[in-house]
Amino acid sequence: MIGILLDSVTGDILVGHGGMVIGDTDEQIVETVLASNRGEWKEWPLLGGEARRMLGGSGDVFWPIEVKRMLRFCGIMVNKVTTDGDTISIE
Repeated sequence: MIGILLDSVTGDILVGHGGMVIGDTDEQIVETVLASNRGEWKEWPLLGGEARRMLGGSGDVFWPIEVKRMLRFCGIMVNKVTTDGDTISIE
């Protein structure tokens, strides 16, 4: 998708040449879905990958399937979501 790009560190809108930077937002959407918790989005209370909750613990075996479904709901076509330790891979 094409949209307004955000700074990945601060979350602020990127500004360049006197205006907002427009570009591909797919990576932003994936990062936001993975990092958000359920209930953070008032309009979609079940949207949120809750990736931080998996750190240092045993992951849910259904988590990749749920995240794949969430990303498809957001318009991101994903073939495969896998986890290996603290690494999440999305294809």
